[in-house]
Parts: sequence; C-alpha cells; structure tokens
Amino acid sequence: MSAEDSVSRRGFLRTATGAATVAGAAGADTAAGQSTTEVAVGPDGSLVFDPETVNIAPGDTVNWVWESDNHNIVVDSQPEGGGWEGTEGDANTLYNTDHEYEHTFETEGTYSYYCQPHRTAGMGGNGGDGDEGGGGGGPPAIPESARTLGIASVFGMLSTLGLAYFFMKYGGDYGDEE
Repeated sequence: MSAEDSVSRRGFLRTATGAATVAGAAGADTAAGQSTTEVAVGPDGSLVFDPETVNIAPGDTVNWVWESDNHNIVVDSQPEGGGWEGTEGDANTLYNTDHEYEHTFETEGTYSYYCQPHRTAGMGGNGGDGDEGGGGGGPPAIPESARTLGIASVFGMLSTLGLAYFFMKYGGDYGDEE
C-alpha cells in the first residue's frame, strides 16, 4: 500500500460514522414498518372492535383478542392481492373469550371486516395505510324519522314567528270604543 492509497484517520472515522448513520436509519425504518397493534373483540360484552379503525402499513401485524364470546372475523373487502381470509373456518365458526387471532398485512391498501353474527348491530372494523379515502367517509347518516321531526320543528317555529309578525303589524289596534 502506497502513501497515495492510504486513508487518514479522520477520513476513516467520517466514512464509518456516515455508514453507521445510514445503517441505523435503515434499521429504524424497517422496525417502524413492523409494528403490532392489538384489537379487543367485544370488550365488556359490547358488540364492537376496539379500536374500530387501525392504521397499518405493509409488514404490520394486528392481533385480535376476544374479550367476550361468540365472535369471528369475516373479511368484507381488501386490496387486490391482499390474501387475508379472516378467522379460520367459515362465517359461522365462532370463537370465545381468550381466543387470539393474528395476521400480518403485506399488501398496501384498505381492509374492512365484520363479525358475522353481529353485523346487523354494526360490529365491524377497518384498517389501512390512511392514504386512501377522503377523511372519514362523510357525515353520519341521519334517520328519516329524525329528519322529519327536524323539518316539522322548523316549520312550527317559522309559523309562530309569522303569526306573531302578522298580529303585531295588522292586529291589536281597535281604537277607543265609546
């Protein structure tokens, strides 16, 4: 090795520090992409997944833990190539307290699922990278009966206001009777 090929101590330390920084950043990125999230199934006997929405990235794992009886996970929708099938068995296979189900999501996108026996009660959930959709799915739906009651209430208030205006402007001045 000649003097022209040698590396100074400072040059070596600078290169080693830069390489260590790059390796550390790559390792942190890999670790960040492989997190595990726990979802409670039917906590306190309620018919919900808690949390209902989970932010996941490719490589993340979700662990569902049953806290009450007679629940399952049926996949409602998933991105193309998702390959997720929900809990083992068909949609009628149910699991009880202390059962755990784990799945690692490898495909980027939005996944939605539900509990078959409690679907009509609204027991469903979803997960995804948060880049799709547009901010929460829009405003909540208002039942038809509540909308009718609201319209009737506004009509009643406007009618009262209109009658009060009419009586104040045109009525009440009958003059002095003799």
